[in-house]
Amino acid sequence: MQQTKKLLLAGSHAGSTAISLIEEIKKQNLPWEIHWLGSEYKNFFKGYDIIFHNLESGKIENKFTQNSIKSFLKIPFSFLRGRKIMMDIKPDLTFSFGSAAGAISVFWSYFMKVPIVIHEQTAAAGRANIFSSYFANKILLWRESSLKYFSKTKSVITGNPINPNILKFLNKKPKNYISTILVTGGSRGSTWINSAIKPILPTLLDNYIIFHQTGEANLDEFKGIKHKNYFPFGQVSPKEMTEAMSASDLVISRAGANTISELIVLKKPSILIPIPWTYNDEQTQNAKYMENLGLAKLINQKDLSAQKLMSEINNMRANYLKIIKRAEKIDSEDINAAPMVVEILKEYLNK
Repeated sequence: MQQTKKLLLAGSHAGSTAISLIEEIKKQNLPWEIHWLGSEYKNFFKGYDIIFHNLESGKIENKFTQNSIKSFLKIPFSFLRGRKIMMDIKPDLTFSFGSAAGAISVFWSYFMKVPIVIHEQTAAAGRANIFSSYFANKILLWRESSLKYFSKTKSVITGNPINPNILKFLNKKPKNYISTILVTGGSRGSTWINSAIKPILPTLLDNYIIFHQTGEANLDEFKGIKHKNYFPFGQVSPKEMTEAMSASDLVISRAGANTISELIVLKKPSILIPIPWTYNDEQTQNAKYMENLGLAKLINQKDLSAQKLMSEINNMRANYLKIIKRAEKIDSEDINAAPMVVEILKEYLNK
C-alpha cells in the first residue's frame, strides 16, 4: 500500500491563499496529509482536515517599535522549536508562503533533504522569501515584477491562488453608481484608516451604506455609532469578507497581496492606503500595480486625512462609470493560479 504523502504549508499569514490550495487539493481528491506550521489558524481553517503546528516565531521588523527587540530575541528559540516540529512531521514537500515561520521551515527542510517550493505573493519580494529562495527547488511568483529578486531559472509566474468563493461572483454586473462602500484595514484593523474615516462617517452615511472592518481591538469605539446604513465588524472569515467585497461598489483598504488579488479579480474600484514599512515597500508596489490597471487610487499613509479621503471618494464617484467600463477589459491570471500551483506540487508529491 502506498504511503500517504505529507505536504507542509508554512507561514505566519497567507491563510486565504492556503485555503485556495486546500480547496483545489480537495477538488482533485488528492490523498495528501496536510500540515500547517506557523501562526494559529484553527478558527480560520475551521472545517478543513489540517494538522496544526503552532510556531509564534520572532522576526526582524521593518518598523522599530517597543516590541522589536523582544520579537528579534525570539528568533533563536523559534529556530530550535521549528527543528523539533519539522523532525516530528517529516514532510515530503514544504511549501512556504514567506514570513519567519516559512523561512524556518525552509531552512530545516533543506538540511532534511525535503523538496522546497516557495510562493511570493507580492509585486516585490519579502525578506523571508529572498532568504528562502537560496534553498528552494522552485519559486512561484505573483507577477513578473518580482523576477528581479530571484533566480530566473527556478522561478515560475503562477499568480496568486484566490479564495474559491470569489468565483461565484465573477459574472455579477456592477451598478452604475456607488451605493455601498467597504472600509477595511485587514483582520487587525488599521488605526490610520479608522482615524481618517471616523470624522466623515456622518456625511458618508447620508449617501452610502458602509461596511466597516474596524479590527477587534477597535470595534467598541465604533459599535456605539447607530445608523441604519452603518455595519461595523471585527474579524470575519474569508468567505464573509469575499461576500462583503462583492456587495460593495467601492473598497477602501490596505494593499496586502491577497487583498489586491481579490480586488482585481472582482474588478472593484478601490482607494488603497499601503502600509509604508513593509520590506521592499511591497504594499506600495502592489497598490501601484492595481492603480496602473486603472482600478485604484493610491494614497500614501503620510498624506492620509479625513479631508483627503473624502476628496478621493468624491473623485471615485465622479469617475465611476469610466472606471467600471475600463475594468471590463481586465483579465486576472489569478483565477487559474490554484490549479497551476497544485500541478507543480504534484511534480514532487506524486513521484
